[in-house]
Amino acid sequence: MRTRVLLLLPLVLIAASVATVSAKPFEIGFGGGATVPLSHAKDAFKTGWHGTGILNLNVPMLPVGLSGSFSYHHFKLEEAPGPGGLGGSGRILAGMANATIGLPIPGPIKPYITAGVGEFNIKAESDSTGAESKSTTKFGIDGGAGLRISIPGTGIHAFIEGKIQNIYTDQGVNSTVVNNFKTQIVPVTFGIFL
Repeated sequence: MRTRVLLLLPLVLIAASVATVSAKPFEIGFGGGATVPLSHAKDAFKTGWHGTGILNLNVPMLPVGLSGSFSYHHFKLEEAPGPGGLGGSGRILAGMANATIGLPIPGPIKPYITAGVGEFNIKAESDSTGAESKSTTKFGIDGGAGLRISIPGTGIHAFIEGKIQNIYTDQGVNSTVVNNFKTQIVPVTFGIFL
């Protein structure tokens, strides 16, 4: 009996997540929040902010939701110690494709998990005159979780989401960063779906 329950559990979770998918074929969302650099990125970037636009596709009978997003992240650069240290600003443009699974919990607040792949363009610009800005585009992945909150009587859903994004960079984009630069950021996003 226990084996049957364990074998049927994934089917029940998939069926419940399909049942919780929105009746709309697509939704447009907007959000923004803080972006926290991790790993080697925190040596180059200070905590910044971001804005994002999202398109959710709700395909009937598909156990996952599909989405595409475009984000703009802005940071101040950490100044390197010493006379050659440069300050300035940095930005990351991200285009992502994600799959999302809603957890089958009743009520107006629905938790979900998400994972995806995409491209990231990282650019650093120095405040120093004559210094050239550097840019690189790299592949990356992300994963995270969030809460989707139904606002009764409006058809609008608010959300809060946290992700970790890993950008596969092979060198730095600023003089404060050395080779084998590992770029990881954590965007925490608040927003709405229409």
